[in-house]
Order: sequence, then structure tokens, then C-alpha cells
Amino acid sequence: MVSVNRILHFLVYLSALVGVLPLLPFLDLWVAILIGAGFLLGMVGDRRGQPLLNNRLVTICSVGFFLLFFTQVSFSNLVNPLINLLCLLLAVRLVSEKSARHMLQLFLLSTMVLASSSMLTLDLAYLLYLVLIVLLVTSGLVLLSFHVTDPQIRFDHRNWSLLLKTTLLLPAGSLLLMMVLFVILPRTQTPLWNFLNPKPTNTIGMTDQVQPGSITELSGSSQVAFRAETKQLPLTALYWRGIVLNRLEGQVWKRAAGIAAEKTIAAPGSEVDLTIYSEPKADRYLVTLDRPIEVKQARIRESVDAVISGRFRENQKISYQVRAQYQSRSQQTGGVTEYLRLPANLSDRVRRTGESIEQGETYQGRRELLDGFFLQQQLSYSTTKLPKTADPIDTFLFESRRGYCEYFASSYAVLLRLAGIPARLVGGYLGGDFNRVGGYYLVGEDAAHVWVEALDDEGIWQRIDPSRLAVNAGEAFAQSGSQGLVTFRAFADAVLHNWSRLVLNYDLRQQFGLIRDIASQVRELKTFELRSLLPLLWGLLGLPPIAVWFLWQQKKTRNERLLRSYRMLFTKSTAVDSLPTDIGLFELAELSDEPLCYRFANIYGSAIYRDEPLSDTDYQQLQLIVSRLKKRKPAIEVAMPTPLGDNGNS
Repeated sequence: MVSVNRILHFLVYLSALVGVLPLLPFLDLWVAILIGAGFLLGMVGDRRGQPLLNNRLVTICSVGFFLLFFTQVSFSNLVNPLINLLCLLLAVRLVSEKSARHMLQLFLLSTMVLASSSMLTLDLAYLLYLVLIVLLVTSGLVLLSFHVTDPQIRFDHRNWSLLLKTTLLLPAGSLLLMMVLFVILPRTQTPLWNFLNPKPTNTIGMTDQVQPGSITELSGSSQVAFRAETKQLPLTALYWRGIVLNRLEGQVWKRAAGIAAEKTIAAPGSEVDLTIYSEPKADRYLVTLDRPIEVKQARIRESVDAVISGRFRENQKISYQVRAQYQSRSQQTGGVTEYLRLPANLSDRVRRTGESIEQGETYQGRRELLDGFFLQQQLSYSTTKLPKTADPIDTFLFESRRGYCEYFASSYAVLLRLAGIPARLVGGYLGGDFNRVGGYYLVGEDAAHVWVEALDDEGIWQRIDPSRLAVNAGEAFAQSGSQGLVTFRAFADAVLHNWSRLVLNYDLRQQFGLIRDIASQVRELKTFELRSLLPLLWGLLGLPPIAVWFLWQQKKTRNERLLRSYRMLFTKSTAVDSLPTDIGLFELAELSDEPLCYRFANIYGSAIYRDEPLSDTDYQQLQLIVSRLKKRKPAIEVAMPTPLGDNGNS
């Protein structure tokens, strides 16, 4: 049998570990070392029965850490000193005496340490830690009630099993209440930890200007850009439109105001609905499938060239719905002067190439000449060893012949303009991994891409991806054509996506939407006759008395089981099949001459024989007596009375 004291010590250390684990990546190194030393020295002291710190030293250390906290804290730096202080207080308490009061403090500190981690991170692992801490602390509090009575109290396997079943009901109820409160309690659009924690710098998002080399930095990023819930689409449809750059100033493409009018040419049969969940980012542009027809989101502005922008809070995930037609095109109805402007500092080689391409008589003829030139130059798609020069287009086309998507797109658009074809750059993302488990596309920052739109002879903008003309295009774009995640990775990412969608993004807007849905369903109930609801109403009214009767029966059965267990002890010790029913508790106590039996008879007899209810305290005391009698079973000797008519020889 294991003592309650030992189990409590185990729960205390496990609760402290669960509270600290989420904070380890954020703690100062010296604090992490001290908390580790606290665990080690605390366990050594408990094993020896001599804690390292007495109460006076604990007070001195705690005051010192508080003073250190006040020297480090400021309005812009509050969270890190706070979590360091909580962890240090926990470490100090771990290496001190562990009385019932101190263990209660440890459970409280462990919970506070875990709660403080929510100011830094709320990933899916936090839910696991939260459930564990609720289970551990609740179990510890229940055991503390026994520890106060007798620190060395021991339970056998059966009583431990019963205690565990009873204890687990409390955290189960707590977790259920937490779920209910999460759904109904109001919350702010910006979490509390954003006010206390310095805002991190965004590292993802689209830029409003592009020059050769600017997108290359994102090629190695492993960050998620967005997820798009939709059906699986053809590979050629996976061009995610973000921003259109129409003006070239020197070597930099920018977005200019005053865009000429254009209209969308619908493409029936290619319509698709999407729900896009974008990660926090620095820019104000919403990514949509090329081309969007309708975007459902408040506070947005849609430009004539299908660029969606709006005002959004920094570091906040955004979700919006899009209806798109991935085969639609746009027709130019206004002037095209802006799409033909060129800088004055183009090299002679680039200008001569543009003039040679202009020899084509039609849009298609000039396109064929330009594609042939790109193929002839044997250009390679690469993210490494890209030279930085004053004229990157000339260097890319005629010298290094290595470049990333912005090198291909920028050079191609410049040559189109030199050949008299209006052209512009489009920035966004290409491809994505389709998650069949979650039913969405996962698009990372490494999928950032730039392509070209050119105006044909009929005034329709045509998408062109010059990167496809690279000699190694098949190898370079193999990853962007990935259409499925590995099963385990798909499942893990789907869990993270739903955690973010249903928990982290759950706000007042979704609460009001839930209330509207419930109200709508209630209004529909008016169509039913009231008589159809009478059985349900009678059932609800009958639940309280049924519940009271059930609990009373359970309590009565509980007393009977306890008495049966007690009498079974005597049955086993006397080697008879059963005890005579006319032998009462006080007679059994006299026959056994065991003090514990007298105590059992007094407690049970005063409650039952005097028509008084057996309280929970009485029941626990009787359980404890039975447990101790089981341990001392060889010492119980019962001299059974001889039944009438038996001479003892049979």
C-alpha cells in the first residue's frame, strides 16, 4: 500500500513540471537553471527527510526575487519579468518543507505559472497542459483532505481505485464548465496578452514593391501564409492573387494610384467558393484565387484590377470568404499609358532585344519571339548565387543567367513594354499542399511568387508565368505542384487549423452568430404544436425527483456495501461460509476484542440504530477502519458461538 503523503509529493512535482514546460523556451537561461535545480534539490531533500531551505530562508529568497522583479519590470517589459518571478517562487517552494499548507501553495503556483504562459503562446499544446493541470490539482486537493487528518494514511488497491473514480468526477465537471463558459462569456477582439506583451515584428506578408532579389528571402521560409478551405482544384488554377504592380521606377516595381478601368469576363464552370484563413502579417492585402468575383469581409476595398485591401489589426489572424472563377479574365476599358512606361536607365542590350521582339506583327507573334529568346538564353531558376548589380535585368539575361521568379517576371515585363505590349507584375503565391483530411490548401511563405499579365490584341489581360521558361522549370516547380500532404502531417495540421479556427479566433462576432443561429432554430419551433412538447416538459419536470431518489438509493446501497465488506472480514477469519444474521455489530466487537471493531460499531450503530443519517465524514471513517482491519487481518480471532443441537463432535 502507498501512503497519501508519497502520492501527494508525486502530484506536486508533476503539477510543477506541467506548469513550467510551456514556459521553458521563453525563460532566461539562469532562471531555467534554477528551476531545474529546484526540482532536483527538492526531490533529494524529500528523500532524506531534510529540506534544503527552512521557512525563514524561503521568505528571504522570495523577498529578494520580488525586489529583482521590480528592478526589471516596466510598462513595455512586464511579461518576461513576471514569468521569471513566478518560476523562481516555484523553485524556492520546491526545495522547502512540504506540509499540507505548502503543498497547497505549490499547486496554486503551478497553476499560475501555466496561466502566465498564455500571455506568450496559446498553441494546441496549451490545451493539453491545461487539462493535465486541472486533473493533477483537483486530485491533489482531494488527497490533501486526507493528508490533514493523517499524513501517513495508507489505502489498499481497492480503496485507491474507488478514490480515483470519485476524484475524476470533479475535474470532469470543471472541464465541462470551462467549455460552457468559453462559449457564452464575452471576449475582446484583441487578447489580453497583446496588451501586456510587446508586439512581435511581422515576418510574413506581401510587399508593395518588387525588385529582383526581394522575393528570394522568402524562398527558405517555413512559415504558413494562409489556409484556403475549398475543393481540390487543377494545378493551373493555383495562382493566389495578392497585389498588382504597374509602375517601374528604376529597377523597382511599385503600385501606382489612378488605375484605368477594366471589367471582368466571366468563365462559367470554373466558379469556386473559398474560406481563407490568413496568418498575422504586415501588409494590408487579402490573397484571393485569381480571379475573385466576390469577397465577403467588412472594411475592404476592391480595386478594378482585382486587388483586395483593407484595414486590419496587426498580428491578428484574418478569415474571409471568396467566390472566384479561376478561368475568368479581365478586359481593359481605360487607357494603358501607365503599362507602357519604362525607365531611362535600361542597358543597350536590353533595348536591342526589345526592338527585335517588336518585329512580331501581332501579340501572339511577339510572345513567341520573346519566349524563344528566354529559351535560347538557357536561363536557370535559382535562389542562390544571385549577383547584386546596378542593372540586375541585364546581368540576369546576358551574364549570370540565374534568377528567382522576380528576375524572370521583371525582365519579361520590361521586354514586353519595349515591344509595345502593355504589361504589369502580379505578386502572390503559387501552388499549395491540399490537405484531404481538413479539406483545405496549406500555402507557405516559401510559395511566394511573381508573374506577369500582358494585354493582348483584344484588350484582355493574359496571365504569363515566365519562370516556366527556365531550363530547370520542371524540377523547380515540382514542389509547388504538390497535391497532398502525408497522412500524419495532414492530420496534425488539420488539428492545428481547427484549434486556431474554433478556439483562438473565437470572438464576439462568432458568439453573436451562434446566438442568431439558436434564435433562428427557436423561431422554427413555433411551427410545432405545443402538445408535441408536453412529453418533453413532463420529462424535465420529473427529472429532479428521480435524481433525488437515485442519489438516496445510491447512498443506501453504499452503506450496505460497506457493512457487507466489514462482515466479510470476520467470515474469512473464522473459516466459515457466512456469519449468522443474528450477530450484531457490538457482539462482533466483543467476540473479536479488537478496538477498531468497537469504534466501527459505535459509529455505525449511532447512525443506523438511532435512525440518524450516515454522514460522508462517518462513511470515510468507517472506510478507513475497514482498510486497517484488512491490513491487521491475522490479529482478528473470533470465537464463534456453537449453534444449537451441535455437540462439537460432528
